[in-house]
Amino acid sequence: MKRKIIKKVGIFIMLMSIFNLLGCSYVDKQQAAKFESLLEEKYNKEFTVTHIGGRYGTANNDTVTSYVHPIDNEDLVFMAQMTKEGELVSDSYIPMSISKKINRILKEELKKVGLESETLTLIVNADSSLETNAEITLEEYITTYSPKHFSATMIVKETPNLSEGHFEEALFKVYEELLNTHFQVHVHVISEEEFEECQEKFKGLPRVANAWFTDYTVKDEMKLLVDFEGFQVFDTKKKW
Repeated sequence: MKRKIIKKVGIFIMLMSIFNLLGCSYVDKQQAAKFESLLEEKYNKEFTVTHIGGRYGTANNDTVTSYVHPIDNEDLVFMAQMTKEGELVSDSYIPMSISKKINRILKEELKKVGLESETLTLIVNADSSLETNAEITLEEYITTYSPKHFSATMIVKETPNLSEGHFEEALFKVYEELLNTHFQVHVHVISEEEFEECQEKFKGLPRVANAWFTDYTVKDEMKLLVDFEGFQVFDTKKKW
């Protein structure tokens, strides 16, 4: 009798687990479809949701968070939030689009000196939340939103005799493209053996923190910036 009861309890728990998984999957699909619809309406582009998380936030924040990318660009991953009622609260599509434009410039310029890189740039003090032009240029963005400065995190492949000077021309190029707006970058030099794996994962990040690099061998770090005073090198142990 006791064994039958335990068996029935086990079956019940298993069925409830399956039900919960199916329920979450159904809810996720519904919410993903809603995110995609809201973003397509805003930007007149098709998007794909890859992750749903932070469902209904906290007691003071009734939102759902998702990771999204345009259908035609899997590397442009950004975050979006909507309320449980299905209203789009925020998204970082335009800032991440600007970040990718900066990344392309840096990759091209650093390639000239034999460096492989990827860069993720944050825009400081610029509210472009109402912007709907998916093709906005760097010049248009800066002219319209007047960001205070740009702060970037970069990974580069370990290279013999690498120094701060290798980055100077590339940073000046970006500074010019940003209409002489302060541009700073924290460079992480990744071991040659691990760079390819690191690069693939880094390209899909909507944001990055220093803790992310604990999974990789960072051979060196540099903090560089360009502003009206020119190219400067900062102590990596000090905060910006």
